[in-house]
Amino acid sequence: MAANILATTSTLTQSYYHMPSQRRFCGKTISQLFDLTSNAYPQREAITHYSKDGDVKRWSFEELRLQADRFGKGLMSLSLQKGEKLGILVGRRYEYIVVYLGAMKAGLVAVFLHTSSKADQLKYQINKVLCDMLVVDSNNLTTIRELVPEVEAVSVPCCRQPLPSVRFFINIDAAETQGACLTLNKVFSMSSDHLKESELQNEVQQDDPCVIFFSSGSTGRPKAIVHSHRAISEGAITISDERSAYNDDQYGRHLCSVPCYSMGLDVIMAPVIVAGDRLVLTESPDVDTLLNVIRLERCSSAVLYPLLAFEIAYLKGEGVDFSSMKQAFVGGNTLPPDTLAKLRKLVTPNIIIGYGSTETNVVTLQCKGDPIDEKRWIVGRPIPHTEVKIVDDQFRTVPINTEGEICVRSPYSFQCYLGDKERTKAVKTESGWFKTGDAGIMLDDGRLQVLGRKDDCIIKDAKNVYPSEIEGYLFGHPKVKTCLAVAVPDQKVINEICLCLVLKPEIECTEEEILEVMRDHLEEFLIPRYVLFVRVFRSQIPGKLNVMKL
Repeated sequence: MAANILATTSTLTQSYYHMPSQRRFCGKTISQLFDLTSNAYPQREAITHYSKDGDVKRWSFEELRLQADRFGKGLMSLSLQKGEKLGILVGRRYEYIVVYLGAMKAGLVAVFLHTSSKADQLKYQINKVLCDMLVVDSNNLTTIRELVPEVEAVSVPCCRQPLPSVRFFINIDAAETQGACLTLNKVFSMSSDHLKESELQNEVQQDDPCVIFFSSGSTGRPKAIVHSHRAISEGAITISDERSAYNDDQYGRHLCSVPCYSMGLDVIMAPVIVAGDRLVLTESPDVDTLLNVIRLERCSSAVLYPLLAFEIAYLKGEGVDFSSMKQAFVGGNTLPPDTLAKLRKLVTPNIIIGYGSTETNVVTLQCKGDPIDEKRWIVGRPIPHTEVKIVDDQFRTVPINTEGEICVRSPYSFQCYLGDKERTKAVKTESGWFKTGDAGIMLDDGRLQVLGRKDDCIIKDAKNVYPSEIEGYLFGHPKVKTCLAVAVPDQKVINEICLCLVLKPEIECTEEEILEVMRDHLEEFLIPRYVLFVRVFRSQIPGKLNVMKL
């Protein structure tokens, strides 16, 4: 696809870049797009699911649509109204997709809750967006029981105190209704033919909220990121179009190797919803399962986050048959050049490096035929309808090949941080530009080089970690005077977390004591790998930390 740098005689002095597309916006929701695809390929296999116990189940597009229709109509029978919020707390399961599509058909806003969250974190997420319904699996029901011990014994009104907005619970693994927890089959049975979701879909507008994602925030609390129907549906079409260039426009076998709520819903679901590809979903996220499924299902593409990429490149990839692989999408963090080189040699030459954020979905992709730079992290060119520019601290566009902050404007960008006008205003201008907080350089050929975060965010594997998320749990600790979480290089996950502590005078403390506090409150990926006791933090150079070791 031809690129167009928006400059006339000063191409080398502007870093404002745009990739145009001839495609017009479709004006349809995700639900309507999926219905078109399922009508075109009713008997084609849509989802292949490998459970943790090795059981394999397969569903056609017709079967998937039938279940999504029944679930959506069941939600409508429960008197859930357009725009109300359905929280999804489900692992890597086929039902996750049924629930998501059903929510779209009922005109609800899907809220993607983190399955790794502790009880207090989950309570914050649910109450932040005021979820009207929660859909959970048996694994995550354990966390719900910590918040609502009587959830399987009494009706919903008795549960209102910790989660006041929740009117319904659905346990997708339950065989019968228990207390406040309905079963998936119960919701299916409530589906009524006189309820026509097509009439409701006509009421859904492109700018209506569609999904809410949670992302870590600099305050230590996750931000609720709202995306519109247009952002999700148009993003899905664009990503599907870009992938088809690598797939030779053939029906593919797309392997999802990440949780459904991460690395961009467009990247994972677009091949199914738009192009009629098959999604191979593995409940277990480990590399051995992934490699086995690639071999058994002859997968043509995969989504890899850095830890999986590292394990394939250095530990498990040798001798594996990757002959079916036509492409692999890599994102979430920068990868060392030698890791990318190994992936290209072992898996496929078509390693697609992507760049984006939860707020923007996918921003850039490496185009087919683009040169590979083994010294710099080049993330490709802006996808269609996306504008990228590099600015200085005064929001002035800087010259080509000059470092600055990456800013993005596109129809795929988020609407707002729910309930946080000030934070939204701080990062999103009136003209629609989103300040990513990432440092980067626009090269003279229009490709984008990402240098890292401008702030103190630690990117571990594919996840953003803000120091305040960790430090906050030690504020007020009887033995700790002050603490600071910093990044240290790590070959596997790019950055590990080191917690530096200054103890109170004449106090002794062990590493295990500190880690015990962390384990009680934090998700596993937030727990520091290293604990370092220091005498004092002393800043000698602005922006630099000098740690004096004991």
